[in-house]
Amino acid sequence: MRFISLEQYFDSVRQNRLYFYILFLLLPWFVPLIGYLMWGNAYFTDLGIFAGGSFINLILCLMANQVNQLTAKFIAGIYPGIDQTAYRVTLWFMVYSVVNVIILYLVLSVYDFIDLFSYKLDMLHLKWSVITIVGVSLIASGLSELAYTFMQWKTNQNELKEMEQRQLQSELELVKQQVNPHFLFNCLNALSVLISEAPLTAEKFVDEMSQVYRYLLTVNGQDWETNLVSLEAELRFIRSYIYLLDIRFEEGINIKIHTADLCQNGQMAPLTLQILIDNAIRHNIVSAEHPLHISIKTTATGQLEIKNNLQKRAVRMPMTSAGLSTIISRYKLLFNQAGTIQVKEDEESFTVLLPLIYT
Repeated sequence: MRFISLEQYFDSVRQNRLYFYILFLLLPWFVPLIGYLMWGNAYFTDLGIFAGGSFINLILCLMANQVNQLTAKFIAGIYPGIDQTAYRVTLWFMVYSVVNVIILYLVLSVYDFIDLFSYKLDMLHLKWSVITIVGVSLIASGLSELAYTFMQWKTNQNELKEMEQRQLQSELELVKQQVNPHFLFNCLNALSVLISEAPLTAEKFVDEMSQVYRYLLTVNGQDWETNLVSLEAELRFIRSYIYLLDIRFEEGINIKIHTADLCQNGQMAPLTLQILIDNAIRHNIVSAEHPLHISIKTTATGQLEIKNNLQKRAVRMPMTSAGLSTIISRYKLLFNQAGTIQVKEDEESFTVLLPLIYT
């Protein structure tokens, strides 16, 4: 069997911190114990025997541990199930005991043959060494099961996290491919009326509409899910979007923007404001008799607050993938805990607090 270099060995151990901790918790007492069983009191009284014997035994223990790890992987491959713990632990204990006792006997025979530090093979010391090895093998089998169970749990958590991210990305991909057909249809209807009744307004309307769709094409690139824009850029877009809504709803909607200059460089997910405004329109009455008031402002803590008065429709609209739930999922994907969105609702208003990321 070909053994890897010490540097590669320690790299492989560090890949699993639990194995690393187990190994270096056991070795500091196991190596001196084996040394004492081999050389007796001379091990602690003779500096040469203590230093040289400890070093050689440490190297041999690391090599034996490498063999044990390969064995552990092989046995785990045979009995990988969570319900097969008893089989794994029993087989690990048996194999560890047999392999380590054989290694111990061969090593002690070599020590005796070369007369290493005047070592002589003694059956009484050999018996106690074997008992020690068997006891350590029992502990090692239990710790191996602990490490295996932990790694299985960690793997399952990683797979679950990857599945959640893939699901979020799939939902966001649907939004990316979605151009609101109702909004476009309403804009074209409004434009057709303006062309005949207010040509100058129609020209302005076309300019603002082109600004809106130019922005949509810009941010809906290949990396749409992970793109960020500044608050300043998002506000430039949303002002054009608000103009289209003002033409469409006239006195039925009133959107005010009050943001601090210091927050203009804060980063956010593009189209967030449009989705939140559409969400407010979708779920509330919008009419000249009952105008919808929406405010967009920054807070003292550097967040972005989007607030609207509540005047819910008699027929509740279902939450679609393009609504608030998508924004929450998107910010979770982009910023994890740093992107936590706060939603507040009372009898009079509905408020969403968005984090602004400053880099």
